[in-house]
Amino acid sequence: MRRRRLRGRLHAAHAASDLALGAHVLAFWSIAASNTGRPGDAESMVSAALAAVRGRTTPRVEAMLYSRRARARAHLGDSRCWYDIGRASDCLDAASGGHDDPEWVYWFDRGELCGVAGSTHLDCGQPARAEQAFAEAAALFPRDRIRTQALFLARQADAQLRRNDLERACATAGQALDLTAEISSHRSIGPLRELAGKMREHDAVPDVRAFRERARIMLSAA
Repeated sequence: MRRRRLRGRLHAAHAASDLALGAHVLAFWSIAASNTGRPGDAESMVSAALAAVRGRTTPRVEAMLYSRRARARAHLGDSRCWYDIGRASDCLDAASGGHDDPEWVYWFDRGELCGVAGSTHLDCGQPARAEQAFAEAAALFPRDRIRTQALFLARQADAQLRRNDLERACATAGQALDLTAEISSHRSIGPLRELAGKMREHDAVPDVRAFRERARIMLSAA
């Protein structure tokens, strides 16, 4: 059903000769491909989107697309993901010049890119750099971006867990839990459930045990 809807939106963008919107649909489709274990398809979709709009849209749109391809390439173990993050950063620098961005790309800012970098560091087995990037993202996010803040806090806690910093991982994950109490979002709840599962082997640690019990109660009701 989702694929049919995305295909319909892509055809609508093509019919309207709206290259940027078509690229946006492909970028969204690439997320679905990555989430279903098809990072190669995801990379191809975003590469096609970039080829279609490069130099024909605003720098913010290009930055978003480069970030999407970075995530797909990270899932593939392709080191060119760092090139894409660098290009996204350059495009965001250029986006400060007052371009007429499409409404649907307002959300992509420096905080989002820091989060993308953090997720990419995690995929590449670099938890210390991931933790730093997620901390930078958290400092940049507006307070009303609750869902994304919760998601990146959960990933920051995952980075701390991978560094065996259990006390800080539980504290950070607890902040994410506090935020999820304000919203209903599978995108935020899923990583927290996964994180609680990863912590199971450390149940002898009181902080871990307390977090896992709290997570069990709060997330089972979500």
